[in-house]
Amino acid sequence: MVIVLRVGVFYPTLNVYGGAEFVTAVIANSLAKNNYDVVLFTNEKVDQQEMEKFFGERLHPSIKVIVKPTMFRPRELIDFYQTIFRSYSFKLKCDIWIDVYSSRIYPWTNICYIHFPYLNHYLFNRSFPYLKSGRFSHVGMTPYVFFEKNMVKYDKKLILANSRYTAEEIRRFSGAKAKVLYPPVPSIVFETNTEELFKNPRKNLVITISRFGPGKGLENIPYIASLTNARIKFAIIGRVHYKDTLLSLQRSVKKLGLTKRVKFFPNISKNDMKKILISAKIYLHTMVGEHFGISVVEAMAMGCIPIVHNSGGAKEFVPAQYRYENLRDAATKIETEIYEWTPEKAKETEKIAKRFSEENFSKEFIKIFNQYIEEGKTVEKK
Repeated sequence: MVIVLRVGVFYPTLNVYGGAEFVTAVIANSLAKNNYDVVLFTNEKVDQQEMEKFFGERLHPSIKVIVKPTMFRPRELIDFYQTIFRSYSFKLKCDIWIDVYSSRIYPWTNICYIHFPYLNHYLFNRSFPYLKSGRFSHVGMTPYVFFEKNMVKYDKKLILANSRYTAEEIRRFSGAKAKVLYPPVPSIVFETNTEELFKNPRKNLVITISRFGPGKGLENIPYIASLTNARIKFAIIGRVHYKDTLLSLQRSVKKLGLTKRVKFFPNISKNDMKKILISAKIYLHTMVGEHFGISVVEAMAMGCIPIVHNSGGAKEFVPAQYRYENLRDAATKIETEIYEWTPEKAKETEKIAKRFSEENFSKEFIKIFNQYIEEGKTVEKK
């Protein structure tokens, strides 16, 4: 008799269409395609039509979706404690519990995909009282720090990190060893006819793809643009998470007299994004210490030369000559590469991007997952 494991996957919403949401979808679909009984636990109904629009596919039909609505916004203080409770109660319904959301390791969780560890040296000291930050939300989560440090047995967990940068930060703070599993790029991003991709002439256009929200460094784009040749245009694409961020950027662009050179494309589809990327020469990424940078890879798949800050996970796949140290350096590299762009250079970046295909991620995840099951490290269902 074959026993089919029930695998629970947790993520509050897949209706945001970012890198973490796509990782969740691919993990769930990979397990379902390999005949596991998959249950997705979420806070709101999955919009399959919109998901297909942005990711190029829907959830596998065999996946059961359990929706438990919440009044609290994700990642707020109250939501943190609600997540603990829900995570534990949902785990009781499954044999294997996968948390792709919290970037925290709970005692009952079997597998964690860490985008960047909540316990890290940027927010916490190594000794009591742990916190460097005095923000109330961080202070309110101090019990979790005790929780993980004293109750979690890392040797029973499968901890996956989205980059070597993230894996090293996990090791530095908690001593736990993580396997690096780079996140996937949606197959819809890759062109099947690469010759067509590089055949048409491109504009002197610089693209940035990011959620409109704090912490992404988007406020630097108008200043970088002001340091470049007036013939170079900029486009900022992304979902609007915080309208204030978008409005602030628009005010900055107007103040610097760049309204004809810097354009905004909020909430556009993946296909519309591709059309703009295919016409551009350069991709500019502004976040310092980016944990991985899936949008960088998406742009590279479209033949854009990536200009990224010399830090974080992006250093692991972006060639050194395309990494900048400061805003003036970024502007200089943009001017150099925009006038020296060639189809040959673009093909090299596209080749790098293909390493992060959805197919490669799926195969590697299933390989790691099956190995974890065979080693028998899973916590027994209570």
